[in-house]
Amino acid sequence: MYYSFISDSLQALPLSDTDAFKKGKPSDRELDDLALRIGAVWERLGIRLDIPHDVLEGIAANARDKPFQMLLRWRNTTTSATPYHELFEALCHTRVGLNNLAKEFCCKETT
Repeated sequence: MYYSFISDSLQALPLSDTDAFKKGKPSDRELDDLALRIGAVWERLGIRLDIPHDVLEGIAANARDKPFQMLLRWRNTTTSATPYHELFEALCHTRVGLNNLAKEFCCKETT
């Protein structure tokens, strides 16, 4: 089984366990909150979310809120049945490195 290790908490999350992730697609409000926190890595995240380079260039040249516009584009075009899982994988990629944010944003809260 493949595991992604959350760096600070040292807890393993089985990525094949889709029950660990939120259901549905992120709302505009959720994406706006996330956009504020991804900052300068928005283009790298967009690459990991399979947004075409020409689209990312267009966002970079024309959009005011680049991270938010990139996330909207991803959410509105993804065909993934588990978008939070897809976003988790992208945020945890070594070139993006937002593991803690991925866990906080994409995983169900545990009590």
